[in-house]
Amino acid sequence: MKSGTCALTGKQGKFVKSHLIPRALAKPREKGEAFAQIGERSRPVRRRDSWYDQNLVTIDGEKILTEYDTWAIAELRSQKLIWQSWGPMTKLTSPRTVSGSKYGVRTVTFSDPGKMRLFLLSLLWRAAATKLREFQEIELKASKLRRLKRFVREGTMPSLDFFPATLTQLSTIGMMHNLAPIAETKSSIEVLGVQLKEEPIFRFYFDGLVVHFYCSPSYSTLEGIAPMSVAANPETIIPTVSFEASWQLRNLEDTIAGSEADYPGGISRAEGGS
Repeated sequence: MKSGTCALTGKQGKFVKSHLIPRALAKPREKGEAFAQIGERSRPVRRRDSWYDQNLVTIDGEKILTEYDTWAIAELRSQKLIWQSWGPMTKLTSPRTVSGSKYGVRTVTFSDPGKMRLFLLSLLWRAAATKLREFQEIELKASKLRRLKRFVREGTMPSLDFFPATLTQLSTIGMMHNLAPIAETKSSIEVLGVQLKEEPIFRFYFDGLVVHFYCSPSYSTLEGIAPMSVAANPETIIPTVSFEASWQLRNLEDTIAGSEADYPGGISRAEGGS
């Protein structure tokens, strides 16, 4: 491994392999089978692991990130917020739903809401700090990146207007896949009876769970998302949607279709097919 300055601690040392999305949350295939990385109008390539950076942090920085990851993965599993925690279930039965609707709402009480928020912010920091091209849409001003790094490194809680995060859960099991974080504009929609304005967000996805980071939320947006904003309250309200009705499926289908049009048979070859 190379030596250099840890992007998180600022100390010199040897770099270590650091996952940008925890490996336990980005496992699209069982038994180590290869999967195809597609998107960005580039040729499908074979991957056996989730995204990691070997030039981002040293062992001291990785220790901080690992502590967040270990705690959060256990918490997400205990709350059944990720598909891998469902066991034989293929459909989440706990959300409050309107009969026949593909949409629902559930309420989750994290054992430490602040720690969950810091874990999510650590994902945002990794995505913004890495130079991997798959994460290039996550760009922050230098001043915000410095503040984010300090909160993650020191474990101190920022104010709730600093990249507030909301969660959406996919309530039925769908195709296992990874999606690199993306920047997009969240449309003006009504959520829990509140009309939210159009806002720029960063969207993260892993194992049936979607995270929205609001980049520069207005005061009315902060008020509107307060019941759903992680660590804003002891309880967090989480909207749910079936995989079949989700944006996640539509985006996946569009990405696969675009890749096949540009590189016919490329996905199959990347996955080890003929």
